Amino acid sequence: MKNIFLIVRNFIGVSLFITPTIDYSQDMLWEKSYGGKNAEYLFDAVPTADYGFILAGSSLSGKTGNKTSEGAGDLDYWIWKMDESGDMDWQKSFGGSGSDFLQSIRLTNDGGFILAGNSNSGQGQSKKDDTYGGDDFWIIKLDAGGGEQWQKTIGGLGQEKIKSIAQSKEGGYIVGGSSGSDKSENKKQNGYGNLDYWVVKLDKDGKVMWEKTFGGIYLDELRSIEQTADQGYILGGYSNSPASGNKKDDNIGIGDYWVIKLDKDGEEEWQQVIGGDKDDELAVVHQTYDGGYILGGNSNSGSNYGKKKSNGKGTDFWVVKLDKEGAMFWQETYDFGVSDILTSIVENKDHTLLIGGFAKSQANNKKKDEKGINDYIALKISETGEQLWDKTVGSDGEDILTKVVETRDGGYLLAGTSNPVRSAMGIAGTNSGVGDGSSIGLGNGEQLQGIKDVTDKANGKIAEAAESFNKGYIETVGAAADQINKATDLGADSPLKFGVNAPKSPLGNVPSIGGGNSGSGMDAGKAMDGLSSALGGGKANIPPSRDKKTHYGNSDFWVVKLLDKEKPRVVKATIEAFPNPAGDFTNVIVGYEFENGTATVVDLAGHTLQSFEITGRTIPINLSAYPEGIYIINIKTNVQSDGIKVVKK
Repeated sequence: MKNIFLIVRNFIGVSLFITPTIDYSQDMLWEKSYGGKNAEYLFDAVPTADYGFILAGSSLSGKTGNKTSEGAGDLDYWIWKMDESGDMDWQKSFGGSGSDFLQSIRLTNDGGFILAGNSNSGQGQSKKDDTYGGDDFWIIKLDAGGGEQWQKTIGGLGQEKIKSIAQSKEGGYIVGGSSGSDKSENKKQNGYGNLDYWVVKLDKDGKVMWEKTFGGIYLDELRSIEQTADQGYILGGYSNSPASGNKKDDNIGIGDYWVIKLDKDGEEEWQQVIGGDKDDELAVVHQTYDGGYILGGNSNSGSNYGKKKSNGKGTDFWVVKLDKEGAMFWQETYDFGVSDILTSIVENKDHTLLIGGFAKSQANNKKKDEKGINDYIALKISETGEQLWDKTVGSDGEDILTKVVETRDGGYLLAGTSNPVRSAMGIAGTNSGVGDGSSIGLGNGEQLQGIKDVTDKANGKIAEAAESFNKGYIETVGAAADQINKATDLGADSPLKFGVNAPKSPLGNVPSIGGGNSGSGMDAGKAMDGLSSALGGGKANIPPSRDKKTHYGNSDFWVVKLLDKEKPRVVKATIEAFPNPAGDFTNVIVGYEFENGTATVVDLAGHTLQSFEITGRTIPINLSAYPEGIYIINIKTNVQSDGIKVVKK
C-alpha cells in the first residue's frame, strides 16, 4: 500500500514553483531547428574541434524540411555535422526496415565518429546484420567525413537497451546499456532480474573482447558509463533491487542511484547505493579532474537516509559528489518546477559544472505554456555545488533538453527536442480514436474527417514505431512509470519495479494510432506524412513561439547557442589539424572565412600526393594510403595560404 500511495501522490498535479533566475551574462546568440515535416528526436550532441558540433538522434521524416535524405524504415539514425553558427556541414541517415534509435555519439581518436543505439531492424538497407532478439545494440563507426567504416549488431535473445558509448584510451570502445537476455548469442552470462547492467568492451574494429552483467532480482538500468583515469570504468544507473545477484546492498527507497567502479578488465572494484526514501533516478556519472565523481539525476525523496538536502516541490535535480573511493563528499538539490528532469552534466575547463535538463509541469493543461514550463534549463554551478547562474529557454509547447555542452569558443550549446505547439500531435492527443476534436485542439469537421481518413489507412507499422519510440524515449530521460507499473504486480510481495516521476514521451498519443486497418501496406513514414497534412502540419502552418523562431514538423531537433560575456574571447588559429598525430584520417581546421580554395598533401620530399578543391572550413584528409611519417598539408584560399605538418602514426 505504501508504494501505491507514493505513485498516486507523485502523479497528482501541484502548483508550479520557479526559482529566481540569475541571468546577467548569458545571451542567446542564435537558435536553430532541424527536421522534416513529421518527427525528429535528439538524444545526444558533442562539440567538435572546428568550433562546431554534431547532433545525433532519430527521424521519422522523409526528405522534407531541411532533411536531405529519405527514411529507410520507421525511425532511423540521423546525424547532423554543424559549423559554429549552426549551419550544416553534412548530414547522414542510417536505418533498416524497423525502428532504430540513435542514443549516443562520440568523437574518435582518428577524427571520426562512433554511433550507438538500439535497433529491431533485420538485415537490409543500412543494416548489415540480422537481429538476435528484440532490440539489439547497433554500433556504426564513421570516418572524419561521415563515411561508414564498419558496423556491429550485439545482443542476446531478449531485449537490449544501449545508453552510451565511449572510446577507450587504447583505441577500442566501451559500451554501456541494459539487458533482459539470459545467456545467448553475444551474451555469455544469465541475467539476474528484469533488466541488468550490461557492459561490452570492443576492440577498434568492433570485435567483442569481454562483456559483464551486473544486477539484482528486479530492475537495474545502466544510464551512464565512462572510462576513468586509471583505464578502468565508472558505471551509473537506476536500481530498485535488494541485495541479490551481484548487487551487494539493499535498495533504500523505491529506486536509487547505483554506481559501480570497474578495473580495466571489467572486474568490480567497489559499488555504492545512494538514495532517500522515495525515488532517485541517476542520469549521468562523470569522473572529475580530482579523481572523484559527479553524479546527476532527479529525486523526489525528502531529507533522509543518503539524501541530506530536501526538495523544493515535487521532483528536483539532485547532484552528488563522491571522492575517488566512492564516499560522499557533498550534495545539492536544485528546484525549478513541479518535475525537474536532469539529463546532462559537463565539467568545464575551469572545473565548474554545466547542468542541463528541463522543468515539466504535471499540472499544466493549458494549450500555451508559460515561461519555465516544459522548457530547457541550463544551470551552472561551482565545483562545490554553489549555484552561479541559470538560464531557461523554450517555446509555447514542450521542450525536452537532452544535452548541454561547452563549445570550443567558450559558449554553451543547449540541444534537445521541441514541439512548440501544445495542440499539435503528441501533446494533447487521445489514447484511441479521434474523438470530438477538442482533445487535439481541432474543431473543424473537415479536418477531423481528414485525420480519420488518413489514420484509417495506417497499418500496425505506425503503431509499432510510436510504441517503440515512446518506450525508448522514456527510458532515456527517466522512467517509464505508467507503462512499467501496468505490467508490474504491486502486491505485498513485489516491490515496485520502476520509478514514478517519469516525464511524458514527446511522441505522445498519436490520434487513432493502432486503430486503423492493418495490412494496408502503407509504411510509417507515409502514414505520418498524411497525418501531418491532415493536422495542417509543416513549417508554414506552425508559427514560431517565444524563443523558438523556426519549426518544421511535429517535433524537431532544437539547438540554442548561449554566449557567456564574462569569458575571454577565444583567438582562433589560422590552421590546425585534429588529431595530430593522426591515424588514417585527420581534420584540417581553417580559422577564417573564405569562398574557395585548394588542399594539397605533400611528403617531405616535396611529392604531391593529393590535391582537391575545398569550400568548407573543416577538411577531412585521408592518409590511409600512406606509410607512417610526416606530411605537409597546404591550404590555399582566396584569402591566404597556410601549411601544417601532420604526423601519421
